[in-house]
Amino acid sequence: MSFCCNEEEKTKLSQRLNRIEGQIRGINKMILEDRECMEVLNQITSCQSALKGVWKEVVRGHLQNCISEALKTDKDSRTLINELVEHLDKIK
Repeated sequence: MSFCCNEEEKTKLSQRLNRIEGQIRGINKMILEDRECMEVLNQITSCQSALKGVWKEVVRGHLQNCISEALKTDKDSRTLINELVEHLDKIK
């Protein structure tokens, strides 16, 4: 199965991930420059929040597109739902 988002959504997700990648490089630089621990921790928290936002958008796309389409066609809907539930169980 392919990724659930359209090209515009993929572009937006990619842009967000590029920003996060830049933040990660910035954290690495902060560590190498011996910046204060709390500054580094705050940047790490910011990256975690940004990744959570990307995760939410991917889940939203999966629900709106893959699972919704599977429910309409009765194709693999149980499998897709079970996979998502298993994923959610892993992240608690």
